[in-house]
Amino acid sequence: MFDLISGNGMIQTMDRALSLASKRQTLIASNLANLDTPGYRTKDFSFEAAMKAAVSGHNSPTSLRSTHPMHLQGSASSALPASTDALLPQAERNDGNDVSLDRENILLSRTQSSYQTASTFMQVELRKLYATIRESVAH
Repeated sequence: MFDLISGNGMIQTMDRALSLASKRQTLIASNLANLDTPGYRTKDFSFEAAMKAAVSGHNSPTSLRSTHPMHLQGSASSALPASTDALLPQAERNDGNDVSLDRENILLSRTQSSYQTASTFMQVELRKLYATIRESVAH
């Protein structure tokens, strides 16, 4: 049986984008939750760099190898950035906390936009597959 979804590069790429955006939203929420925590350092990763790595095929440090025809193919979409980098503080308060409410809100807005865009592209691809299936069943 032919697997329509795993053979579709757009769906795989958008799945990766959704996973990365979700991971980044979690980090931003954590940063915002620790806005008043003394000594807390902002954590983030480069969404753009992670997507470039995913598109170029360098999304996993180790590759899975199928040794039997009945083995399931591994998915790289579960591999998220291995570490989160502390950012260089733009402003640090006396208590050592460097979380900026304005910066985090801007990042959250951009990340939500990236998530929505990836979701829309994935919906378009899934609708195409659905239309193809409906068309083949009708004939």
